[in-house]
Amino acid sequence: MAVIAGFDAIHANIGHLPRGAQAAGYTTGSSDIRWVAADWAAHKGAVRICQDSGSDHSADVIDVERGAATNVDAAMWVPRAAAAFKAAARPGQREPAVYTSASNVTALVNTLIGHGIKSGVSLWIANWNLSDAQAVADVQHGAGPFPVVAVQYASGPFFDSDVFSKGWLDDVSAAGLTQHKTDGKATIGDLAAARGMTPSGWIVLQRKLGADLADQLLKDCVPPAGRTWQSIHP
Repeated sequence: MAVIAGFDAIHANIGHLPRGAQAAGYTTGSSDIRWVAADWAAHKGAVRICQDSGSDHSADVIDVERGAATNVDAAMWVPRAAAAFKAAARPGQREPAVYTSASNVTALVNTLIGHGIKSGVSLWIANWNLSDAQAVADVQHGAGPFPVVAVQYASGPFFDSDVFSKGWLDDVSAAGLTQHKTDGKATIGDLAAARGMTPSGWIVLQRKLGADLADQLLKDCVPPAGRTWQSIHP
């Protein structure tokens, strides 16, 4: 598995980030933590971290640590972030990952499983006792239902040092209409569930993509075969 070195910093320290490197920053938090529009514009493709209890479902990562989200908050955020990724709510979003310390991994995973989440979420683990080479190895060998896609292995005065999975970084949601056809068997609820959405949320999206289409689909609990519906993520 290919890996990429990266660095994360709060807004107050963003000027210290190495130029041209993979960056990560915060979409929520106090003014000294939360990145502003100019920060994101200057660091294209930066990993987006939700630093509060999970209000930003379009972020790539939720931050589980003291003063940020809890394990339960993460379990509530993951399915909403997965739905946002699948619906391409923010083009460029990655599949959901949870940042946490190595000491909290077991408790976090147990909480996720306890909420019915048995896969589909990755881990970004903070372990400052590792060398660069050990961090690389942990990401390269990350596998299983909760794969390790990033490791934070050092913390400095202005930014932290990380290793990211290139595959995770590159797998982003992309805007662009994709057409689908009903099969005469699936209900509105089935179609919505296939996109990781609620029926009401799915209908809202259909209306955004074409009001007449949404109205036609709403006429039947089970739309006839051959009816067209659309998504903005394949």
